[in-house]
Amino acid sequence: MREENMRIEKIQKSSKAALTITTIAKIFAITMAVILCLCGFLMIGLKGILNEAISYGIESGQLQPEEFSFAYEGMIGQKLIEEGYIAESAGAYMLAMGAMMICLAVVMHFIGKVFKEMKESYSPFRAEIVKSLRVSFVLITILSLKSSLLIGAVIGFSLWCVLNVFEYGCELQKQSDETL
Repeated sequence: MREENMRIEKIQKSSKAALTITTIAKIFAITMAVILCLCGFLMIGLKGILNEAISYGIESGQLQPEEFSFAYEGMIGQKLIEEGYIAESAGAYMLAMGAMMICLAVVMHFIGKVFKEMKESYSPFRAEIVKSLRVSFVLITILSLKSSLLIGAVIGFSLWCVLNVFEYGCELQKQSDETL
């Protein structure tokens, strides 16, 4: 019994460290989301001044259109830049990155909830933990689908398998608790 208690204490201690890390990551993601969204709105709001300045820089040879490739989001972004809508394209790109940071903050929030529950409980196999895992796994799968359909499918399937293991662990924990 002593060895089992040591394992639980070890899980709780590592969960406390993981909770701290997820909290820091969540705060960082929120901060970056605010900064990116503000910059995106500023770029779009000041589009006239910025587009004029950038056009002058390109015409004078100080800037190259290729330097704005970060804002290319396929053919639409490239067409916007070619037509002189560089500030709008860059602003939209920053807003999209801000939205991704918001999604990352939400994922970190739910992962933090998992570690908080694990830190405070005697077992990691509880319904509250499975619920938080389910939400964070769905969000992770959705975010990974942005990079590639195949990668998103593999990640989604893998996380679904992990979720099934946790659900099975919850059933075993429930049976164990009932027998005591």
